[in-house]
Amino acid sequence: MIIKKIILAGGTGFIGAYLRARFQSMGFEVLVVSRSGGDVKWDHADLVKVMDGAHAVINLAGASINCRHTIENKLLILESRIDSTNAIGQAILRCLHPPLLWINASASAVYMPSESKQMVESESELAETFLADVIKQWEHTFFSYHLRATRQVALRTSVVLGRDGGALSPLVNLTKWGVGGKQGSGNQLFSWIHIEDYYQILLFLFENESVSGVVNCTSPSPVANKNLMATLRKVMGVSVGLPAPTIAIKIGARLIGTEPELILDSSNMVPQKLIDSGFEFKYPELGKALENLVV
Repeated sequence: MIIKKIILAGGTGFIGAYLRARFQSMGFEVLVVSRSGGDVKWDHADLVKVMDGAHAVINLAGASINCRHTIENKLLILESRIDSTNAIGQAILRCLHPPLLWINASASAVYMPSESKQMVESESELAETFLADVIKQWEHTFFSYHLRATRQVALRTSVVLGRDGGALSPLVNLTKWGVGGKQGSGNQLFSWIHIEDYYQILLFLFENESVSGVVNCTSPSPVANKNLMATLRKVMGVSVGLPAPTIAIKIGARLIGTEPELILDSSNMVPQKLIDSGFEFKYPELGKALENLVV
């Protein structure tokens, strides 16, 4: 049996750790590219060497957006994504046996915040925010590489829900403390995906060669923030959840060093390409996803 090689760039976070373990459980060889704690450094010659003959390259690299968007942090957020994408693209161009697939992370913030219109991959009216601009430049850099032997997918991913980090942990803690009520108006939509479905989508992309370009990586069931918090309270068996008004979110965000828009903006995206291609979600509904992750 030929062991397929997967390259995980920026794969030391909670998503990368989960993917590495799941891929290895399936018999894949997994190499992590990272500035620290990985198997390979961001060195051009090393990248060419490990990517040559790989089945797929999955690029998760990029500085966290969960910070104050100062001028310095904005530059770091943008450059970390552009630089890693260019490093991978240049390395693939030098490979004698290029990877069959290059999946580059992207994000849902490229879409206009909406509580009514569901955003699909063909949406042309995109947001004009800082994060949306970052994503546009990120994807432009990615698709500027025209690779005849390597299929390319920009995976516009919503909030990933998992046990060991990410966005779910602070929500669980708020609920435990009795302040797990709606945040802001509570009407803003929350697009999410269970981390196991994220992994299964990657496997699906490995096998379905007709899928390329921009792909929304999210569950088919976005929920209002108030329903998200109510479902979490129900799953955790917590009866009381004090709400956090908009002004409290804005003050709290400043105190903990993040941006209130990450909580208050509506994210209403659906995975149209995946649905049309026949992908079946293991956790399409929030309740079952939370029961698996929290209980």
